[in-house]
Amino acid sequence: MKKIKKIHSGIFRDGGAGAYAKRRYRDRRSKLMERENSLIVITGVPYGPGGKTVWAYAHSPTYQEPTIMYLTGINQNNVILLLDPKSKVSTEILFVGRKDRIMEFWEGVRFGVGDKASLQEVRSVTGIKDVRDIGEFKDLLRERFVKNKKKSVATFWYEGIRKGRKTSITTDHNYDFKKKLAGWLREWKAPEGALKNIMANHFSLRLPLDKYDIKNARKAQEITGDGFRSLLKNFSNFNNECQIQGYLEGKMRMNSPYGLSYPSIVASGANATILHYMKNDDPISKNEMILIDFGVRWMTMHADITRTFPVSGKFNPMQKLLYEIVLNGQREVEKVARAGITIDELNNVCWTVVNDGLKKKFSAVGGKYKLRYKDRPHGVSHLMGEQEHDGDPFRNYATQPMKAGWMISNEPGLYGDFKIRLNGKTYDETIGIRIEDNLVMTQSSCMNLSSIIPKSIKEIEKLMADN
Repeated sequence: MKKIKKIHSGIFRDGGAGAYAKRRYRDRRSKLMERENSLIVITGVPYGPGGKTVWAYAHSPTYQEPTIMYLTGINQNNVILLLDPKSKVSTEILFVGRKDRIMEFWEGVRFGVGDKASLQEVRSVTGIKDVRDIGEFKDLLRERFVKNKKKSVATFWYEGIRKGRKTSITTDHNYDFKKKLAGWLREWKAPEGALKNIMANHFSLRLPLDKYDIKNARKAQEITGDGFRSLLKNFSNFNNECQIQGYLEGKMRMNSPYGLSYPSIVASGANATILHYMKNDDPISKNEMILIDFGVRWMTMHADITRTFPVSGKFNPMQKLLYEIVLNGQREVEKVARAGITIDELNNVCWTVVNDGLKKKFSAVGGKYKLRYKDRPHGVSHLMGEQEHDGDPFRNYATQPMKAGWMISNEPGLYGDFKIRLNGKTYDETIGIRIEDNLVMTQSSCMNLSSIIPKSIKEIEKLMADN
């Protein structure tokens, strides 16, 4: 029997590229160096789950800084990558901690210096030949900075425009690293403005998914969809939101070693009008609808899916009417989504269709409603990729023409109090409906990776009738 190699499976993601992975990561680093043409240093997450708050443990199979993951595939804390396109000695240096057998006894294998086999492995899987002790980082950076004629250092942190002002995310490890670099540059008498941000160039390379990313995203959708189908077929067994969450997440986790995309939202009845509802422990009633926002990772790609359906297994006439309004908005967004269109334009399409639908298909037949928001409850799309919400967190990208390969969510929603009389019966409910798929842009249209996950009224009712 062939022995399965497990040594680096937890600390290196080949991204599904197999033997091509080393070249794939090297190409990514080369393209970034070509774009920046500067000395670059990027930090990984300096601590693992529970590493900052010692009593807070979290099962997170993938916890690396996505920038480092994209460029190296390394999934372990306390690493730094240095890229120096001008160097004639070594253009790529990876800094890691020393091999610590006692720590590995507690937490598992890590790449580390001071161990020839470990160094050989990290070199072989990443393609980075120069691997050094992280304790040497500051001195080597200073040496490279002094020799560099450009007298600048580039790194990664999140910045963008919010409410008309330039601002940064100041609470994460990237900003902490930026502050440390800024202090060193002052110490080294660097000129004003010596610290540069690679965010724009990095995202321009990272956001368009390649064929491996798309394949991995499809796999994530398949696992997520299988879990949802199983949930619907067994739905009569559940009495509360907690049981639903446990069953669905268990089904997904059984089929992916890479963990969930995010903690699931399982919101029944009025709870579904809370966008980020996380309590997930209320009892469910057969007269309610239930909204579930869920998904699993495969490698470093994600599924981000929302489905809304009746607890009873059968949409009542008002639920059906409102559901079709939201579904129609989603279909119209999918029709126009392609490279060159902006997410702001998709928002205009979506909310025009949904709000017109409420007026023409609900109010026009005697329906009354009060929404929990004005005009639009949230954006219809966000970027996806190495992170489940990717791109700049301020979403300034919403005004930029999308590129082929970008993956976005498509998630119209409707949240409020609704009342109508249909076929001699009055329906009066607090309802939240969201339907979310994941789309990859092409030059002329888009690919709906979530089309395999049931969402039509007919599909949902048929699956639930099998209870």
